[in-house]
Amino acid sequence: VIEYKMVLASEQVKSTTTMTQWIDMGNDRFAMESVSETEMMGTKQSGKSLIIDDGEWSYMIDPATKSGFKSKSGEGEDDPADLIKSDNEVTFRQMIEKEGGKVLANESFLGKDCIVVELMEKDDDGKALPTKMWYYKGIPLKMANSQYTMEATKFEENVSIPASRFEIPAGITISEMPSMPE
Repeated sequence: VIEYKMVLASEQVKSTTTMTQWIDMGNDRFAMESVSETEMMGTKQSGKSLIIDDGEWSYMIDPATKSGFKSKSGEGEDDPADLIKSDNEVTFRQMIEKEGGKVLANESFLGKDCIVVELMEKDDDGKALPTKMWYYKGIPLKMANSQYTMEATKFEENVSIPASRFEIPAGITISEMPSMPE
């Protein structure tokens, strides 16, 4: 179970998101709940979302409208399982270097021995944006650059996650995600 706080700050947008992830690696299941507050050009918005991946289907749910979509697991562009990188340190280092990143020193974060890496991302204007990331067993616990920070505020390993966490809440209408033409 990982709790994160993300802060995005630019000239036009300020956004804070708290997110909790439940990862059941033994049963290939994932759930993520997020709550966000965004201020853009003087207008404030807030929202809540829920993603559940039961290994077969991935569900994107909007609790406010009591509706959601489902798609086959692994078909979505932003499959949350992709966040769980290899926990083999040698393979992980090779993946980072293949992406043009640098592996820096190890540092402790939330009491965990993390591999710290730096990748070059691009900002909205296409300029290089160095981003530092702290990974523990392949899981990002902290990411930071000049535009945003994401930090785990709580990290619990080997905890029991109730099966109900991976079930669609009652009263939610699920539609199949329309397929894209080839």
